[in-house]
This record gives sequence, C-alpha cells and structure tokens, in this order.
Amino acid sequence: MKAVILAAGLGSRLRPITNEVPKCMVPVNGIRIIDKQIDNLVQNGVTEIYVVDGYKAEILADHLREIYPQVHIVSNPRYAETNNMYSLFLTAQYVKGEEFLLMNSDVYYDTNIIEGMLQGENQSKIACDRSGYMEESMKITLDGEKINHISKKITPEEHYAVSIDVYRISKEDSATLFKEVEDTILGRKDENSWTEVALDNIFKDASFKPYVINGRWFEIDNHDDLHKAEEIFKGDKLCKI
Repeated sequence: MKAVILAAGLGSRLRPITNEVPKCMVPVNGIRIIDKQIDNLVQNGVTEIYVVDGYKAEILADHLREIYPQVHIVSNPRYAETNNMYSLFLTAQYVKGEEFLLMNSDVYYDTNIIEGMLQGENQSKIACDRSGYMEESMKITLDGEKINHISKKITPEEHYAVSIDVYRISKEDSATLFKEVEDTILGRKDENSWTEVALDNIFKDASFKPYVINGRWFEIDNHDDLHKAEEIFKGDKLCKI
C-alpha cells in the first residue's frame, strides 16, 4: 500500500507559528502533525509514502530527510496559486492506477484509524465520524451503503457523517480519480479546486464506502483548534520506528 500526504498549504491562520514552519510541522504537545501521520502509516506497514510540499518546502524537506529518509518528497512550487487537487495531480506518476491512502496534512488522529482503513481487499473508503455535524468539515451522504456525495455544503438533515480527510482509493477508483483530476486541471483549466470536488464527481462511477472511525481526530486550522487538539491528545506519544 502506498500513501500520499498533501502538505503544500500556507496555514495562515496558525501564524506566527507558520511564519517559521509549514502547517504540517505545527506541534501538538510537542509532536508535529506530519510526524504523527507518518508514524500512523509506518506502524501499519505503509512505508511507500509521498509527501507533497509547498510552503516552507526546504524546512519540511530537511525535516523529513533527517527523521524519515524513506519518505518521498514531491514539490508543488505553485502552492500559493493552486489548491490541493493540483498537489494530488503532481503525484500521478507514483500512484495513478494503484491503490493508495490519501490524506490532508492538517489532521491529527489515532493510529488505529489507519488500521481500520486497511481492512478488506481493494475497497475505496472514506474515514468518517458520526458523533456530530461540523459546519466547517466535509460531509458525506449515502445511497444505500455507497457514498454518493461529499461537500462542506451538505446540511445536517442530509449528512450521514463528517469526513476526517483520510481516504483509501482502490486501483480501479485510482484510475478514475486521476482521469477526473486531469480533466479538471488540464481540460477545464481549473487548478484551484479541492480534491473532494474530483471525488464527488466520480462517485457515480466508483464504489466508496464509509469507514466509521473508533478513535480520536482533530483538524487543525487555527489556534483554537490547536489548543483543543492538545487537550484531546494530552499524553499522546509516537511509537518507536
């Protein structure tokens, strides 16, 4: 299994911390978000990992080379004018048509979530939380057991669960997803959309199922989020790699 971590963003709402480091290197009780995500993957046997950098790329690259030399770095020099679908687009040569895990780099979460996402053969999944509606998060709806919509605009009455921005993409759905990404970026010249826009457009041809998590997670966009995450994950430690 391969994994892609999208880590090109500016993290402007976490300044002044992100004046010095990229958003994914912001520490939660001393543990950087990117380190926690990589640790979660490695502990579950996922070792072919691609990180797409952008803002403060040299700082992130130096950190990864020192701590996780096995991680592959893909650079998005146009991070300031593109969105995360463009970052995914840059990984096509490595994961297009292959099964892989996909995640945004601003989510701090428990290791067992990756364990659950890896269960089963060749199945596309979205890790999701059913504990409550969250206005700022991506939400999903279902048609039977299959996910048929993902958007921030889904209403409380419509939504089934909140996405935690961790995805598993099967081989078949990987090819379909990258075709949609390429059509969006190269065909429609749209370089500033979320990856979830492409996912939403392929659900009619793909088979994604929800994986309801049994663990903690928190998306960290601003200082209030960071303080809440530090309370939730107080005492958390990285495993020995």
